[in-house]
Amino acid sequence: MQLSNSNNLIYLDNAATTFPKAPGVKEAVIEFLDNIGASSGRSGHSLSIESGRILYQTRRLLADLLGLKDCKRVLFTLNATMAINTLLQGFLKPKDIVVTTQMEHNAIKRPLNALKESLNLEVREIPCSPTHEVDLKAAKAMLKGANLLVCAHINNVSGAMIPIEELAQIAHTNGAKVLLDGAQSVGCVPMQNMMQQVDFLALSAHKGLLSPMGVGALLVSDSFDIERIQPLYFGGTGSASEAEIQPNFLPDRFESGTLNMHGIAGLKAGLEWINSKGIAEIHKYELLLREQLINGLLGVKNIKVYQTQGSSSGILSLAISNHTLSEVGMRLDREFGICVRVGLHCSPSSHKSLGSFENGGTIRLSPGIFNAEKEIEATIQALRQIALS
Repeated sequence: MQLSNSNNLIYLDNAATTFPKAPGVKEAVIEFLDNIGASSGRSGHSLSIESGRILYQTRRLLADLLGLKDCKRVLFTLNATMAINTLLQGFLKPKDIVVTTQMEHNAIKRPLNALKESLNLEVREIPCSPTHEVDLKAAKAMLKGANLLVCAHINNVSGAMIPIEELAQIAHTNGAKVLLDGAQSVGCVPMQNMMQQVDFLALSAHKGLLSPMGVGALLVSDSFDIERIQPLYFGGTGSASEAEIQPNFLPDRFESGTLNMHGIAGLKAGLEWINSKGIAEIHKYELLLREQLINGLLGVKNIKVYQTQGSSSGILSLAISNHTLSEVGMRLDREFGICVRVGLHCSPSSHKSLGSFENGGTIRLSPGIFNAEKEIEATIQALRQIALS
């Protein structure tokens, strides 16, 4: 399915943020701004009640998508990065042992490095191969005595998907909790039972959920004692206003201040469209586009395609040896009207394990559900022309 965009460009930067958004998202945002506009949970009038109804329905949709029974354990944030910080800063204690992998995004690396200093954490990194395979044998050794495993479900540079079921089982056998960064996977791959496998999950609306920027969520499993997580920030919630301390019940304990309700209204529409389309079909189509790219670029002089082993998303990275990354990105944009991302993609450790760090990163192509096969073919021809010039 292809939706038109007003710029008539070929947009292949969906790993950064999806564009266009799902049908109905724009209309839902406008409807909220034009006809509702009120804060949820702040008043008893009809507009505030309608805002609260949208908020509840969106929580329920996210909970159902990921296998969570209690939708009050869907805690809204600004993005996945904020959700990750909420958990790491609220859960970890001095001298805790945290296990991650050698191919993590800075949304995980930077808060962990900051907390490593302030909490004297021990951070262990599971080795990864140049094709972004996780060493499960090393994971078994590293997770002994650990408190938390934190890792991205899908790598934002290569598209590689980690074996989360096996990793989570190893972690839980050793008494560690699991935080999954679902920024690149929620909405892109089926995850209907994920919250029965992991303890915490972070997501953003503006990627695979095809919804507005400025909305994210932290999901906490039904069995986890919520009092073991301290809030990242404190303030007004519209509830228990007589008390000058933070409410202890969910979701208010973690949702101070006014939520991005027009964004959440858009997210509700995005979730409804994704459910109607079917995530398995979305994943199948994006893999088809990735395979089309690989088949069209493998063996072309000067082009290196960074392939992965095992399951993946639609993301694909490559390099063109006779041109700089910035030159390729600029030419694709200005000469061919193709939008991609070049560089390190906020994930230097991913490039170090992939072998692309010293070259400044890769050219990342991330097709989405609204790209057409003819757009992929046009991209292949453009890259070939650049590589052979």
